[in-house]
Amino acid sequence: FFSVVSSMVEGHSVHRIAVAHRRRLVGKTFKATSPNGRFAAGAKAINGRVFSQIEAVGKNLFARFGGPDHDTSPPVVIHVHFGMSGKWTVHEAHKAPDPTPTTRLRLEGHGLISHLSAMTVQEGGLDMETQKLKSLGQDPLRADASPEALWERVRRSKKSIGQLLMDQSCFAGVGNI
Repeated sequence: FFSVVSSMVEGHSVHRIAVAHRRRLVGKTFKATSPNGRFAAGAKAINGRVFSQIEAVGKNLFARFGGPDHDTSPPVVIHVHFGMSGKWTVHEAHKAPDPTPTTRLRLEGHGLISHLSAMTVQEGGLDMETQKLKSLGQDPLRADASPEALWERVRRSKKSIGQLLMDQSCFAGVGNI
């Protein structure tokens, strides 16, 4: 059994989920379904495609399926924001629990079953991912973060440091302090 769950998913927890799923899920093809029906079109779009990449930016996950290195179609991007109580678990198939009423996505294959429950689960292309990323600030846990750009924004702002820390367009992923 493997699960990364937090009572409130903040940026550091999202990074842990990305690392864990990169190890367990990326590079594999899964049967995708939406047990509660709220992600049926997205599940259909990624069904049978290679889980090709996952990245954490702040409190957001971007999971890519397919793409030029894996098939002839553009990648499908799944944007996930867990909200206050979301989770994305991975279980060995013979030990997997049944989906809950909040399970939006179930991935099954390679002896694994994964359940995703989150406030936001949306499917799109690279353009959706680009737009979401433009709205986020610097994620201090990412190697590509720009301390200089962040400092310039902090220096120019009239907001308190507490307000800036909570502003996802400034500091992505910090969350409640």
